[in-house]
Amino acid sequence: MNSNYIKQKIDCIINVSSIVTIHYFEFDRNFKSAGERHDFWEIVYVDRGEAVITAKNHDVTLRQGEAYFHKPNEFHALGTNGKVAPNVFIITFVCKSPDMDFFKNKHLVIPTPLRNHISSIVSEAENAYFLEKNNPNLTELKQKPNAPSGGEQLIKLNLEMLLIRLLRFDKNAKQTTPRREFTDSITAMVASLLHNNIYGKITVDDVCRKMNFSRTYVSAKFKENSSMTINEYMTKLKIDEAKILIRQEQHSISEISEMLCFDNPHYFSRVFKKVTNMSPKEYKDSVKI
Repeated sequence: MNSNYIKQKIDCIINVSSIVTIHYFEFDRNFKSAGERHDFWEIVYVDRGEAVITAKNHDVTLRQGEAYFHKPNEFHALGTNGKVAPNVFIITFVCKSPDMDFFKNKHLVIPTPLRNHISSIVSEAENAYFLEKNNPNLTELKQKPNAPSGGEQLIKLNLEMLLIRLLRFDKNAKQTTPRREFTDSITAMVASLLHNNIYGKITVDDVCRKMNFSRTYVSAKFKENSSMTINEYMTKLKIDEAKILIRQEQHSISEISEMLCFDNPHYFSRVFKKVTNMSPKEYKDSVKI
């Protein structure tokens, strides 16, 4: 038996010991919290739109892709600007690692390759816990009885990986973490075209002509890398945008349908319900807090 093996001790620079709460809010444009203080960390990340956080007696506007880190025992509040209805991810957790000092009152742009960790946390949390939609008063995560095994650990690991990689990005602007979000150039080009045409009409044939590739090739590549067809992805983009417009309360359902180039309001409502399991009116009522 070989006795020369050396067991390498693992240096854990970030160790999250507890997850307290996880939220994914779809606020209306007039939301405002009363503010709070607690003895654990909080990350506020804006997935869509804009939000305003209050910390250290001043306001900070967070735009899409930006996050703010509230240190333990810091009084803070969250609101919207009265114009834009944002999607906001919030996670609170306990971590006493010395390297967390880096994040005290940090306002950061989360690099695109790292946003996948946030998506993974939300996905695992939805499977592991009963998450009340748009309930800012949630103070306890209640586990689902048939939750997939390992979900809580995956949440912890994704959060730790996000924090460690943010530390690396700060120390080395040439971070070499591979991009996991649409790494294929064809898929990225298609996604970009679709994003730029949320308020227009663009067909799969239009996309293929612009890219000078065959429909079969482009469709197969996109499905392979996104797990959706091009039309499914476009529909998702339009419905996500519709949800924001509904929460902003500046347009009627008919106007939103027309703005997003649906054939008529009835068809828009049918597609909206298919994607969200709610009618536009039911969704509007559900986001009122």
